[in-house]
Amino acid sequence: MKKFLFLSVLFVILYSVTNAQNKVRRISDVIYDHRGGVAFVFDVLVPEKQNGIAIFNMVSGGWSSSNAARYKDDDFKEFTDRGETVFLVSHGSKPRYKVPEIISQIQRAIKYARYHAKNFGVDPNRFGIMGRSSGGHLSVSAAVFGKDAISEAEYRQTYSVKNTDIVDPVNLVSSRVQAVACYYPPLNMVSYHHPDSTFADYQNVTVYVDAFNIAKDATREEVKGVFRQSSPYFFVTKETPPILIFHGTKDPLVPYSQAVEFMNKLKENNVPCQLITIEGAAHGWAKNETDIPAMINWFEKYLPASE
Repeated sequence: MKKFLFLSVLFVILYSVTNAQNKVRRISDVIYDHRGGVAFVFDVLVPEKQNGIAIFNMVSGGWSSSNAARYKDDDFKEFTDRGETVFLVSHGSKPRYKVPEIISQIQRAIKYARYHAKNFGVDPNRFGIMGRSSGGHLSVSAAVFGKDAISEAEYRQTYSVKNTDIVDPVNLVSSRVQAVACYYPPLNMVSYHHPDSTFADYQNVTVYVDAFNIAKDATREEVKGVFRQSSPYFFVTKETPPILIFHGTKDPLVPYSQAVEFMNKLKENNVPCQLITIEGAAHGWAKNETDIPAMINWFEKYLPASE
């Protein structure tokens, strides 16, 4: 009898755990753009029970990308179990592609997903984005450089498109996201380590300078100008969406001060924001039990369902 009761309880527990998990269907290599004969793709993790939220994860490190297949479905289990659809976005890698063009690729991925939102089962007004390091930079860049939808006439005028040329309807869609959660992003390349130190001056990251379109004979002011155009810090407005940042105090690649100063800029513009400080942590740390729940709570707070 005791054995029967034990097995019955065990069955109930296993049944409950199984039902708590949301089965995931993976759509691989969705082409979101073509440029110069190159196709750019993302993978989509679609939970069986979707809640409408779309989360874009940047497949990025040092502004270089790779095949999203390196990620397993279970790597985003906490998100898909909540019903969130995850887009694993691969982009062009430096040095072939420079940061401004990479940002535009991310914007295109967002537009593509929004245009096809119904097919992906997501709400076009509930887009979040996340990433680490350069992926964090691209996430915040998507937030500050996002554009509203425009008409075909406006698009033709802005980009000098002839009336005889076809306009891709995806390009007319908004590239905005509604929330950001990211790890240790570089955000101000002009004053990187201290006010007079640019990204190029910081010895620990010089290997990544070729991600920026800097001429060999560029003056210091020209270098600063290039860095400024790719620094989200200078483009924060009151319309910038809520941003959550995780950053370690001993980061050797992205100074902790980057996050602190960016938080101050967000607060000046009354943008909802939060900095979660990891004391003594370097550029990355072991997975813990608090980071992902904090991100999920952030996204669900600022990506509410439409009433």
